[in-house]
Amino acid sequence: MSLEQLTSQLSKSFAANNYAECLKLLPQIKLLLVEQNLLVPSLTTAANPSDLAITRSILEIGALAAINSEDLNAFSSYITLLKPFYDLTNLPDSPNKNKLLSLYLLLLLTQGDLALFHIELERLANFGLSVAELEKDQYFAIPIKFEKWIIDGDFYKVYELLSSKHSFPCKEFNLFEKELLDSIRLTIATNIESSYTSLPLENLKLLLFLKSLDDVKSYIDQMGWFVDNSEVHFDKRSSAIDDEINDEKQILKNALTYAKEMESIV
Repeated sequence: MSLEQLTSQLSKSFAANNYAECLKLLPQIKLLLVEQNLLVPSLTTAANPSDLAITRSILEIGALAAINSEDLNAFSSYITLLKPFYDLTNLPDSPNKNKLLSLYLLLLLTQGDLALFHIELERLANFGLSVAELEKDQYFAIPIKFEKWIIDGDFYKVYELLSSKHSFPCKEFNLFEKELLDSIRLTIATNIESSYTSLPLENLKLLLFLKSLDDVKSYIDQMGWFVDNSEVHFDKRSSAIDDEINDEKQILKNALTYAKEMESIV
């Protein structure tokens, strides 16, 4: 089939939410784009905005099909391919640009890659989008808000928003709920291990936003901790700086106090 025929079939499959079919068609389409020097913007293709816009749309379908199929590696690959197209000044902005780049920022948060998260924000700033402006965008506001809460140790705010059936600007944001909560739990668990020798079972349940004691026990087994008389005991990790331990304890104390307050309200 020709590139035009395959692209038409891709669009129909995507409109029907047949993401598996989209991912089947895309490798062949990308090969044809390579043959026509369209997959990566260059000096020879920059003079043809129409072809570049079509290629960008194809890659956006690939990114959305991948994320809806929960293929995060494929999603990251499509974002890498899309970035040069989003940087072109001779193309009008895509309506999918902010959504896809925001989803990529959320992915970085779930992976705990705060360094790359900030690099991506700085990259956007280089194209005239300040953080203050990004915070006003319905898409970018979500990962920026989450990142600030994570840095400040306000983990309960992230949990509260994710578990409140919040109406996000696109359905794909909901796909990151489990991954983001798992990432936050691991961060909290790591801080707990380095700051305490033990904690009451009920306190741990609140700190890790777990719904039942069975969930707590499952997490304890996963982390290699043990329970004795309703106290959870951790492997004490050595810390080079006592001040860091105290800071972590204060963050956890604040988080626990806030969690208890919210639970009493509910």
